Amino acid sequence: MGCKTITCEFITYSFLKNQMEPSRKIIMLIYGRAFSFFLSLLIPFFLTRILVKEDYGSYQQLIMIYTIVQAILIFGMPQSLLYYFPRKETHEHPLLIKQTWTILFFSALTVMTIFWLSSQMIDTHHLKEYLVLLGIYTSLMIFVMPIQNLLTLEGKISTAMWLMVFFTIIDLAVLPTAAWLNPTTLGIIHGIIIAAALKAIMVLFHVYSTYFTREISGNSYIKEQLAYGIPVGLTAMVYVINVNVDKYLVGLFFSSSVFAVYYLGSLWAPIFGWITQSAAQVVTPMMSKAHKDGNLSEIKELYRNSVSKLAFVFLPATILLIFIAEPLILTMFTETYRDSIPIFMIYLILVPTYSLNLGWILMASGQTKYLLKLALSMSIINVILSYLLLTTLEGDNRLLGIPFSTVLVTWISTIMVMNRSLATIESSFLDTYPVKEMWKIASVSALSVLPVILLSALELSNPLTLVLSITSFAIIFLALSYKLKLIGENEIKLAKSFLPF
Repeated sequence: MGCKTITCEFITYSFLKNQMEPSRKIIMLIYGRAFSFFLSLLIPFFLTRILVKEDYGSYQQLIMIYTIVQAILIFGMPQSLLYYFPRKETHEHPLLIKQTWTILFFSALTVMTIFWLSSQMIDTHHLKEYLVLLGIYTSLMIFVMPIQNLLTLEGKISTAMWLMVFFTIIDLAVLPTAAWLNPTTLGIIHGIIIAAALKAIMVLFHVYSTYFTREISGNSYIKEQLAYGIPVGLTAMVYVINVNVDKYLVGLFFSSSVFAVYYLGSLWAPIFGWITQSAAQVVTPMMSKAHKDGNLSEIKELYRNSVSKLAFVFLPATILLIFIAEPLILTMFTETYRDSIPIFMIYLILVPTYSLNLGWILMASGQTKYLLKLALSMSIINVILSYLLLTTLEGDNRLLGIPFSTVLVTWISTIMVMNRSLATIESSFLDTYPVKEMWKIASVSALSVLPVILLSALELSNPLTLVLSITSFAIIFLALSYKLKLIGENEIKLAKSFLPF
């Protein structure tokens, strides 16, 4: 029976709009992440030219300490917002936000105490100073971390997108300037503290003016929130350790200059994880609401749609990066970091895991303890395997053998999470994943890279090769994608709507 009435047409329109909305939100946040990523590449571009290898390596080693500490002491609050916000009534949201940032306040105090006490146990003057300053930086960033999730939950997707860009601009303005004024490890640490303080002020102003000045109603459920968040925080910490085990071992067995080379080679793959997080900010709350309602088919459709969007970015990017590795690394970081290229190539094997991982489903269904146990076991295996490779291989293979362990363990973990998640939604791999679409994307990417291979044989300058390769690949890939209906008029209109002109 046909639908002819105005009411029916309106309902049909609303349904289609709601179906498209998740895609639009995901694409907007991916757009913001991608733009932020390209801007952020300018930071190591400048820093590697200002700082010597040793200082740049020391700076990145300190940042690794920060990533571990903030992962656990943020207590999973950003993820808890995605879980609880859609499950609570609107009038309860101010209470949720207030108790979230109250937890973060005490977390920041804990961080400062831990870093200060650690500094008192160390006799080395510079290390004492580094630890205190790193404590200040970590405390400030703890307040900043949940803001992307909060803005997404508020429906302020455009604000969340441009805030990512603006925060990157702050880093880009402050960090190279600080390094130029004082080209040492200490100088760059002062820079990241200034940048973190500016971000924290903006976030706290928004949170306080929006939620702390409103009347609070409802009963506190801090224990409930911590019960969900702490396993998430522990999982995040273990995950950070797991993906950085190779870097810890490199820092332990090699010099700071070698660490700098290794770090820049391993920098790229985790950045794809940032893009995945953007999709998670949109999809996880929807999955949480659908799981609460017992709507497994909606969860499956949300995930399938997300994988499709992510694959359209990740698959072509991976194939392109394989063939532009040399001109990219040498253009960005100079000939000094040529040894980063093979490490970069190995890490690219990780990229597909960022679009295949179904961890969102387990987060949305409250299976945080399983994720923690899995992350912990995989981390132990990674440590043992990485150490064995490090101590048994010889020469340059010692350094190149280390990332293989991280890649292998990450793939094993991804497969286990996929199996658990498919069981949760009572589905199969072929029924959940857009296999045909992913195959089309991979085929188009393979055809698009042919001019890149030709350009690499012409022995042009690295910057010119890089520009021509990316341009030719993008034109051919988008043209073929349009021809094969991987993108259509709706996607083109959507992309145009994000342009600033």
